[in-house]
Amino acid sequence: MGARARRSPFFDRAKARGACMYSIYNHMLFATSYGNPGREYDLLMNHAAIWDVGVERQVQLEGPDAMKLAQLMSPRDVSKCKIGQGFYTPILSRDGGVINDPILLKLSEDKIWLSIADSDVKLYAMGLADAMELDVVVTEPDVSPLAIQGPRAEDVVAAVFGEEIRAIRYFYFIETEIQGIPVVLQRSGWSKQGGFEIYLCDGSQGGELYDLMWAAGETLLGENWGPGTPNPIERIESGLFSWGTDFDEQNNPFECRLGKWCDLEGDHDFLAKEALLRIREQGPREQLVGLHLAGSEPLPGAVKPMQLTRKDGSEIGTLRASTWSPRLERNIALARVLTAESELGNTILAEVADGSMVEATVVDVPFV
Repeated sequence: MGARARRSPFFDRAKARGACMYSIYNHMLFATSYGNPGREYDLLMNHAAIWDVGVERQVQLEGPDAMKLAQLMSPRDVSKCKIGQGFYTPILSRDGGVINDPILLKLSEDKIWLSIADSDVKLYAMGLADAMELDVVVTEPDVSPLAIQGPRAEDVVAAVFGEEIRAIRYFYFIETEIQGIPVVLQRSGWSKQGGFEIYLCDGSQGGELYDLMWAAGETLLGENWGPGTPNPIERIESGLFSWGTDFDEQNNPFECRLGKWCDLEGDHDFLAKEALLRIREQGPREQLVGLHLAGSEPLPGAVKPMQLTRKDGSEIGTLRASTWSPRLERNIALARVLTAESELGNTILAEVADGSMVEATVVDVPFV
């Protein structure tokens, strides 16, 4: 792949545990499968799994104007974020487009991390800082998350870091170390099954941290422990949206269910405020919805945007991601449709992987 496709500090350990499929995410190799999707889903839903999510890069804002720069990009009132707390927030362009949807971690009054999805937020933040002549340095620090996810994740993390971690609230974090390895430990992760993300702050010790967590999980859970990745089945079932798949910078927050994270009544100002006030008044052009797809047998998952139409064949949107849901025993999907077609219970047609059209019913998300 060459030097442009970087590797996480946990890459070699993940490969040794069976990583066999990769994607590119934030200019890095991202393990997306260990060859047994059924087991990976079972570990997440019923036990615990270890995920190499080092591709979730941090954009660090440091300096007297760090909070000011964060506020320019975010529609939330970031002054309400406490030191040691994380905020989920859209990052918006001036016209209201969603550039990313990271977790903002406040490490101090003049030091912020944006734990980003797959887009070049660092370049956007650098451009804003320069244009606004802000006293802030924008960098990508040597910080790489390792996630422990699943209903037994807390037990695994407590076995390494101590029982006191059970008191950490969702999205809150502590700065600590284990056996000389510096980390930030946050209750978070891209699943609804519970868990922690361990932000390694020294990439040279990635193997050591992975081995510590692996040994703890293996000792505690035995065969009910193993590697995994952010799960494409669970994330759709749980209504966890993916920047770049379900929406991107062409969409505003009201089109992708992020409107609740936009505080337009507060005194804080941000770049997209005027645009969002206008969009709210006019109403969004489309909506992100759930679909139940007809058929009692699993359909291949969508690997690209697929066409949605009315029954007369006129186009009304795109299916963005789909899967067979083990919990619902049916095919489900996330889609973007014209607002006029987004009413719950509306029946439309959806293109599937073999090119055929199947009946689809608009439903709410999360699915379960």
